[in-house]
Amino acid sequence: MITADRWYDTNPDHENYYQGDILSGIPFPVWPTFLPAAKQDVWGILRPRPRRQNADMHPAGEALWTLPNDLIARAAKDFPDAWARPDRDGEYVITFCRKIHVAVISRSCDIDKANRKHFLVAPVVHVRDLKPEQRTDEKLRDLRANEIFHWFYLPEKQPNLPESFADLSQMASLHRTFFDEEILRDNFVARLSGEGTAAFQGSLSSFYGVSFGFASHDTCPQNGRYACSSCFHAGKNEPYSREVSAGNIFGDCGFCREDAMWVKMP
Repeated sequence: MITADRWYDTNPDHENYYQGDILSGIPFPVWPTFLPAAKQDVWGILRPRPRRQNADMHPAGEALWTLPNDLIARAAKDFPDAWARPDRDGEYVITFCRKIHVAVISRSCDIDKANRKHFLVAPVVHVRDLKPEQRTDEKLRDLRANEIFHWFYLPEKQPNLPESFADLSQMASLHRTFFDEEILRDNFVARLSGEGTAAFQGSLSSFYGVSFGFASHDTCPQNGRYACSSCFHAGKNEPYSREVSAGNIFGDCGFCREDAMWVKMP
């Protein structure tokens, strides 16, 4: 069972950030639409309000491409030159930010480098805020066993972290000015323990990568001798291997069981 005693560092310092740190009150962007690019004509675009002509203005009466203080929002379809102005690389669009808990995804060694201008973070979602259809007994069982590949389970930690998970499917990049020493001191919630960090890195690896080889339930495409790559990556001196004929199911590994990944040997 995953508990706070196992998952969190009981004596964290507040001098450095580490991968997996949980912070509160960080502005996190939420896009207002999930429409495809083909529908971007309905996106809300922000443009400067027309002003009197001056040296810093576009001939159409708009301020040149700087971030103005006085903006007007319209659907992209209302601007004939939307996404096509030669003096602009893109458009300002309407988005929404909430101050929420986040988990730091960037590696600890990258966070320490001053030339890294952005940190990658994932939103932390409180279980109590899930919709009823997402809080089924089966879903909660899998979550608490950390078996939902795009969610990383975070058990409750008093006083300010209810039972939650980091949603790895909704990661965003934030500028490092969101993560200075004062923010670490004032917004720090929890730091993962050694065991929690190893599990977190395992979840990131599973989320980003796909194991190489044939699974135990796959059909062999070619006669030959196949070795279990899971054995190799687990540090077995002699990975389990067997002869498999084309058309047969690979089956389980003698060591890794159903977690085997079979690769053909030369």
